[in-house]
Amino acid sequence: MNVYYNTTFTGHYPVGSAAIVVAPDQHTAADILNDHLMVMGLKGDAEPNYMILVDTTTEAACILVDGDC
Repeated sequence: MNVYYNTTFTGHYPVGSAAIVVAPDQHTAADILNDHLMVMGLKGDAEPNYMILVDTTTEAACILVDGDC
């Protein structure tokens, strides 16, 4: 499985949106994220090409939302 993040989908305004998804590929990751977003009453507009693969072979940090609107 791969770890992906996405910060481009529509969430609750004005707070930024960020999610982490574990899935085998970008398309499945987007589908999983969109399903969860729609259950929350959100648009579910995450696109596969914006699912960013996290390199899990080395130490890293991804700041998804730092609170600076």
